[in-house]
Amino acid sequence: MNPRIKTLLLHHREEPLRNVKAALERYSIDTVRATTCGEALSVLARDNPPHVVLTDLTVSDSTWADALLLPSKSPVPVNLVVVSDVADLSLWRTAMECGAFKYITLPLPDSELRSLVHRAAENIAQRRGTALRLAKTA
Repeated sequence: MNPRIKTLLLHHREEPLRNVKAALERYSIDTVRATTCGEALSVLARDNPPHVVLTDLTVSDSTWADALLLPSKSPVPVNLVVVSDVADLSLWRTAMECGAFKYITLPLPDSELRSLVHRAAENIAQRRGTALRLAKTA
């Protein structure tokens, strides 16, 4: 059986990712949470690691720049999506230059979030040489 999409929510504050978590779970996308980059790397080293990391860049053990480097430190390919409540061109540029898959500004319609996570997860599944079971559209 193909695994379901799995995401890692990396954040120190409950907001803004609480609504993101609820939206993903409505679409049967698995979520796990980490509050530090060290914790995130541990999650990524487990069997069946997440395909996508979503971070609001408030991480308790490091700077937001360290969170951007997470994919390069991960033992498996993973896509990073930066989630912000502020449209900031400088942050967007930095995130994209550091290899983020996408920089999004909230609020974002649930259907767009689902589509983005599916694209990011499909990209990783292809890079890992695995298949995915995509949740049906609600």
